[in-house]
Amino acid sequence: MLEGRRKYYWLVASDPDTRKPYLVFGGNTEEEARQQGLEVLGGIDFQIKSLPTRDLRAASSQLKGNRLEQTHSLQKAGQRIGHDRSIKRLRHRRD
Repeated sequence: MLEGRRKYYWLVASDPDTRKPYLVFGGNTEEEARQQGLEVLGGIDFQIKSLPTRDLRAASSQLKGNRLEQTHSLQKAGQRIGHDRSIKRLRHRRD
């Protein structure tokens, strides 16, 4: 199967206080992603998105592109997206 056609599942969450978005790889199946979200995000609300890449930079770019299409705001689309390490810092601050 070609990687470009295969779907991977990503977790998209946002900090309720700052509204900063976060993107974390969830897995190869939706169920795997849901389980990963419950374990890694520790109570932060998240959505599961399917994207045709496993590369973090490519997924982040696609998410920003989707945000631009939805909001028509370069400022919102260009907002930095947190990843695994920033999620760990967020959880540490909340605990």
